[in-house]
Amino acid sequence: MSYPGSMSRGAKPVVHAGTKAALEHYYAERFPMSEVWSCAEQLASSYDAWHQERTAEMAKTIQSRVPDYNVPLALAAKFLNTFMHQLMKYQSCRTLWESLHLPLDARVFAALRPMRAASLSCIRSELASSPYSLRYSSYLRVQRALLDLVNELNSRPGAEFRLASRIELNWLWV
Repeated sequence: MSYPGSMSRGAKPVVHAGTKAALEHYYAERFPMSEVWSCAEQLASSYDAWHQERTAEMAKTIQSRVPDYNVPLALAAKFLNTFMHQLMKYQSCRTLWESLHLPLDARVFAALRPMRAASLSCIRSELASSPYSLRYSSYLRVQRALLDLVNELNSRPGAEFRLASRIELNWLWV
């Protein structure tokens, strides 16, 4: 199975069969949706700690379906970030917008590699590897650098637009 994203012929699978069902079960049975729905404003102030807890829970759920060359926490972070981005369709969750992490994948890393922003200089080694092989500490270093990149882009003289979230970096390479 190639989830997330598509798999080209001969490529290694990102996760094994049954991952989607395991994630659906996790979201239905364990994910604290009521907390996100009703306490988003409070959650925004401690989002990174909350994110780390949810990522660890989800990683346990999918670890038996993740090949040895990938890290369950890295994939769990990708799945959680993608889900949280989808929740932005709902007004009660939108106060989390500025706190959201950018879902990391090969396309994002490929777009970031050639950028010569000062904020990215500290993560060049991470960008040279697979986003699915990152330890959580490296994942956080990338997310912090992306937040610095948002600030760097926003502080450019004559900037015609302003980014409010790391998620909006996707607009740079769509």
